Amino acid sequence: MSARCRRLAAVALGAAALGFAAPSTGTAGPLAASDVTVKAVPDSLYAGERISYLVTVHHDGRRSVSVQELQAGSSSAFEVAGRTESSRRLPDGSMELRVAFDLAVFGAGPQRLPGFTVAERRDARTKESRFAFRPASSVVVLPATDSTVTKLRPSAPPFGPGLLPWLVIAPVAGVGLLLAVALFYLVRLTLLKNSAGGLINPSRFARQKLRSLDRQLSKGLAPVDGYEALTNILRQYLQYKYRFRAMEQVTQEIADELEERGVPAREALLKLLLRADLIKFADGRPDIDECRSSLKIATAFITGTPEQLEALAQQAAVEQPLAGEPESGKRE
Repeated sequence: MSARCRRLAAVALGAAALGFAAPSTGTAGPLAASDVTVKAVPDSLYAGERISYLVTVHHDGRRSVSVQELQAGSSSAFEVAGRTESSRRLPDGSMELRVAFDLAVFGAGPQRLPGFTVAERRDARTKESRFAFRPASSVVVLPATDSTVTKLRPSAPPFGPGLLPWLVIAPVAGVGLLLAVALFYLVRLTLLKNSAGGLINPSRFARQKLRSLDRQLSKGLAPVDGYEALTNILRQYLQYKYRFRAMEQVTQEIADELEERGVPAREALLKLLLRADLIKFADGRPDIDECRSSLKIATAFITGTPEQLEALAQQAAVEQPLAGEPESGKRE
């Protein structure tokens, strides 16, 4: 055989081999019902529960395929709650379209699975062809619930808070209550503590301060300074004894607090505080005898018996009011 004949034979054999291996370019037939499979899981359920409805379409991969017009809605026992779609190529070269529907089922008894339409198109120049598919299989809606249910049930039923949150809330609330009570008593005790943090006996504290002031006056303390020290002692005594912020209040506010609490002989104390205000703000000049007299009134107010306090109140009522002091019975 000549070389030319051998070359021609080789070309013919190659062409034959290529023709055998290449896929046919001819036009495949249209899709049919045999190319479609369906599956529903579970096959029995209660009204309002859901099934997974899987539609699978096999085709040659040289066409556009879609699943349309699922027969579900108000006129059907099925309601679409979700849809997913995917495609994959099989080992033999064909394609598989998988469309998964999440369907809620209503009614009672056997319910035939919903039909749908399969549409295919070769390319943009060809007309779309369609065919309807209606499965023969059914799912059974069990009669244990009311068959008139028409609303979707959630995939997982909701649960109430149960006992666990209360096991957390109750201790937290208890700790919060204890902290509030502790804070309340802490605020109360701050009015009864000295600079060293110890608890104070108001009467004993005031008596010690008054005796110390008396000694300072004997050593030559100016009466003006003695009046200022005396008012500070009285304000501290009122703050510790009656638990209000006397150190931060003006005389009129102290008068209101004492009247609200019904403190006996308060008129005599207020006269003393007003006199101290006049000395401090009106540049008064008291003498040592006046300062010692005020010191005695303060001592009687703090340490006096009920009878002594009554006598002190009567004495204050008959004395002439100081300038700037509201008369008895006329203070608003």
